[in-house]
Amino acid sequence: MIHLVVPQRFEGARGAGQWKDLQGIRQVLNRLGAAWREFVFDGNNTAPLIAAIGNGADTIVWYYSFWPEALERIRGACPRARIVLRTVNAEALQHWTRAEKDWGRWRGLPRDVYGFFRLLRRDRRCARAAHVLAGISPWDDAHYWSRWALEKVRTAPYVCPWPALLPEVAPRPWPEREEAILCLAGGRDAIGRGHIEGIAALARRPEFSSWRFLLSAGLTNGAADRPPERVESVGRLAEPWELLCRVKAVAVLSELGYGFKTTIADALAAGTHVLVHPRQHARLAEEDRRLTIALDAAAETGFAALAGALGRAPSYTPERAQRRQADCAERVWKDILLHGGHAA
Repeated sequence: MIHLVVPQRFEGARGAGQWKDLQGIRQVLNRLGAAWREFVFDGNNTAPLIAAIGNGADTIVWYYSFWPEALERIRGACPRARIVLRTVNAEALQHWTRAEKDWGRWRGLPRDVYGFFRLLRRDRRCARAAHVLAGISPWDDAHYWSRWALEKVRTAPYVCPWPALLPEVAPRPWPEREEAILCLAGGRDAIGRGHIEGIAALARRPEFSSWRFLLSAGLTNGAADRPPERVESVGRLAEPWELLCRVKAVAVLSELGYGFKTTIADALAAGTHVLVHPRQHARLAEEDRRLTIALDAAAETGFAALAGALGRAPSYTPERAQRRQADCAERVWKDILLHGGHAA
């Protein structure tokens, strides 16, 4: 039996990265045909899960590295069970990126430093308690999680869940697509502001004077910033799939942040061109690097060629991208869950 442990407070709103990742994992589990159940974890209720597993050789897919005490408790109480920890980000590095640091006045800096080391310690304990670390990002796996437990790390790539969730929405043929570039900015933190700055710089280019620029307010309910000049706000998008399926390009242009950007995989599955900041582009898996375009929106040259390239259909089809994602995710999860890949 496979137990998918879903944290009650951390699955996220519909359309958020964690929510999409969990939807994809559920879809993969169904395709594998193995017996599985879902267990909702409220931060403390490990006793029912321990009772259900007992001394059985079950597999636990634990979502997110927030609860080392719970993982240690389960490992001690269920010695034959295998714990597969789904890691999402290089958590401590992501925290440091998002922290609003004021180096000149040291405002909030002790709190940010404490948070960084607290997350490092938490992730280290979780890595030790788990038997397998199933990461979403090859770069994070190699440069962060492997520092805690190299022999346990496997990259189980994210799979875009939207085609299965919204089968009535199909990617439009290329000639019918809007000459538009979409930015899903995310939250109003340093990373989100970087996305907005990137699309604003692109919108100022004369080579794109005939293009539309669309900006999602992300998954926050707070008041949105005023969109930059020539950029249209499309508000909060809980289901961006329809819009992804009718634009010609998606911009992911912040240089900040860690972890795999699920928007990149969603855009590929929708059949759009994907513009990625060079720093993030270098962290992508080889196939994703090949299919996406590295772009520094602050550069001075190359935009005429870029505009021409974006006017032509990508070298791949949405169907091919969707099939590649699904097959890769299914192959890795099958090895981890059914064949005991990387037990420790």
